[in-house]
Amino acid sequence: MPPEIVEAGLEGRVREAVSEADALYQRLSEEFPLEAQYVVPLGCRMRWYVKMNLREVYHLCELRSMRQGHPDYRKVAQEIHRLVQKAHPTLAAGMKFVDYGSYGLERLEAEKKTDSKLEQLKKGR
Repeated sequence: MPPEIVEAGLEGRVREAVSEADALYQRLSEEFPLEAQYVVPLGCRMRWYVKMNLREVYHLCELRSMRQGHPDYRKVAQEIHRLVQKAHPTLAAGMKFVDYGSYGLERLEAEKKTDSKLEQLKKGR
């Protein structure tokens, strides 16, 4: 449960909504297994499998570990990099841009740059 939900005092309501969505999923999946996935709330975590070649691993790990990346994506990208390093250190050696830093308000700097560019465009008119 995200701490923000708990802090807002909404944990009970969220658990109830997720439980109802689960019950609906169970009923739908019997007759409509492909369609049932659409009732799963986006905040639910589930296991998934990905098959990637080395180029795709580089791209995912270097791009999604960047400061601007969502914290959940960053953790996944960092963990994939750790696992590749452990299993194939020579292949992982070329990944020079994997970011293991921890940032608060990770998108803030990118948003400031966007705002600055928009202001410059307005002044240029």
